[in-house]
Amino acid sequence: LDMLHQGGVTTALDMGIGIFGNPQMEINLIRGTAETMRSPSRIILTPIITDFLTRNISPEEALKEIQSWRAGNSSRVIIDKHFKLMIDGAIFSGLSQMGPPGYLDGHEGVWMVPIPLTKQWAEVFWNAGYKLHAHTNGDKSADALLDLVKELDTKFPRENHGTTLEHFAYTREEQNQLISELGMMVSANPYYNYILSDIFSEKWLGTERGSKMVRLGSLEQLQVPFALHSDCPMAPLSPLTLAWTASTRLTINGKTSDVNEKISLRAAMRSITIDAARVMGWEDEIGSIRVGKKADFVVLDQDPFEAGASNLKKITVKGTIFEGKLYPIEDKIN
Repeated sequence: LDMLHQGGVTTALDMGIGIFGNPQMEINLIRGTAETMRSPSRIILTPIITDFLTRNISPEEALKEIQSWRAGNSSRVIIDKHFKLMIDGAIFSGLSQMGPPGYLDGHEGVWMVPIPLTKQWAEVFWNAGYKLHAHTNGDKSADALLDLVKELDTKFPRENHGTTLEHFAYTREEQNQLISELGMMVSANPYYNYILSDIFSEKWLGTERGSKMVRLGSLEQLQVPFALHSDCPMAPLSPLTLAWTASTRLTINGKTSDVNEKISLRAAMRSITIDAARVMGWEDEIGSIRVGKKADFVVLDQDPFEAGASNLKKITVKGTIFEGKLYPIEDKIN
């Protein structure tokens, strides 16, 4: 919670409650800690498919259990109507599902949950009005998710479903176009490009694909709403650092990785404010300063639009205002 404050984060969407096998214990621990510390932030907890599969619970039983968890919501810890699917493996371990020509060394990725079973769970939660999020890294897994959303939206049309592709390590241009057409959103980790683009280009994907990791520039052109996330500790819990990464496309070796996939400074700032709120489904309450919204915002030592994209990560967070109360960084949270 101190890390959230230091990073200037007032609302965080946690994407995997239950990964340690006892979701109620995790929820109680998070609630107890947040309420005791009275930290200037709220956490939205998201149930994850693998927790219920491990416990041999059906989708219908899962819905009932989640509803019981929601009864304990407070102003600081909320279980909203979000549900996370797991499509392919992690990008760092090289277990994402990559389409042709695959990995250049011949190894293959993994499916975290069989696609037919994923579809079964997705249909239940889609029809229950939940916002679906899907851990999706490679373009082969993106194909599977896009096929799933097309099928759901054909069988059970639903306006503003906002299904969100999480992580977004590598997609093809036509997939980004389809994301737009299907009314989907993206929550991306731009640090993948910073850390992995060079080595993936050399070892696993080749330059053509490796240089196009986390292709947010095309999403901006297509006007697809997208947020930036850290997946901490996979990236620093610093929205301004993530915005710097996405808007400069610099890699860890100081190279520039496909300038066409840079995003504008305006898009970078939206991706950690109002568009992040849209991905959370909270755009009517947070993400911008407007009458009727919660008074949440960050206090910085520079105006990002004056500092420019290249200096975003150098900006210092001085404090946050959470629900109208100032919390300077130097203050100890009680």
